Amino acid sequence: MFLATLMLSVSSATGTTVSAPLFDRWVYPFNVTPGTRGVAPTFSAYGEQVFDDRDGQALLGWGTDSIVQSGWSPSSYEVTSCVVTVALASDDIIFDPTLDDPATHEPDGQADADAGRPTLLSGVGFRGGYDGWSFGEDGPFGDIARDSRNAFAADFDQSGLLRDISNSLAEGFVPNEFAIGQTDLASPGELIPQFSNLVFDVDVNDPDVQCYLRTGLADGLIEFMVTSLHTGSQDGSGSYPDWILKENALVDLGLVSAATLTMDVTIAEPSGVLGDVDGDGFVGIEDLLMLLADFGRCPCCVTDIDGNGFVEVDDLLSLISNWGQ
Repeated sequence: MFLATLMLSVSSATGTTVSAPLFDRWVYPFNVTPGTRGVAPTFSAYGEQVFDDRDGQALLGWGTDSIVQSGWSPSSYEVTSCVVTVALASDDIIFDPTLDDPATHEPDGQADADAGRPTLLSGVGFRGGYDGWSFGEDGPFGDIARDSRNAFAADFDQSGLLRDISNSLAEGFVPNEFAIGQTDLASPGELIPQFSNLVFDVDVNDPDVQCYLRTGLADGLIEFMVTSLHTGSQDGSGSYPDWILKENALVDLGLVSAATLTMDVTIAEPSGVLGDVDGDGFVGIEDLLMLLADFGRCPCCVTDIDGNGFVEVDDLLSLISNWGQ
């Protein structure tokens, strides 16, 4: 791994926890109190013609400058661990730690082999010219129509493109989740204790997820969306999870914790020499070998010199043109 050979400034943060989100809000078309509501329900409206399958979504975003300095290239960061915890206000949610077959959501489909529905943690995508900073806690939801919300739960497809997963059932695909919520306080099929945490251990070994986290660190803001496909209806009936937000009165009283983000991160400041991908201040054979080993799609790789998501001939030519420097 190239970090072991660096001859420049390297810093790390191990097990750093950010205790309260900078932004947390319920992303739902009829939420009239974004940024001040105490809970964020997640549920499904699958089968409706107007609303998204994942109708109620919970956005969580942390400023990360307390973990590591922002502003470097995404390839300068490496995330070795990322864990999100969110407290559950509901007392009637069955623990399901695995993905369900989409057919189990069909009225005449197969029965679900296990009780409950899993809760997914994913990335966040934006429409309408918004990003994480501008959408914040009071950005408008968007049009009340499918695939129209300004902030949406997102994964990466097989080509590495950010994809809206709000209508994964209707569109016939299983999301590539960042993590599925877990707990040690209940076995699968049992009720999750009220006010306990669900833990999301983010898959940092997935190259697209790793790049998403690195890009967030470079920007100083990492955001996630919590979604589930529990049954819900517009009259508020159904059994679906209510996730505690930092504005909840129980958080103010110190009885329950707001969502937390814990990360292990290493940052290596680039040497400033174009083509010096191993960071030793010199462009040579080790840099060439690293680049060749990464050839192909390589999101946020230090060997992707032009930053287009692929290590290819243009990157090789850039390295060779600076050979010996």
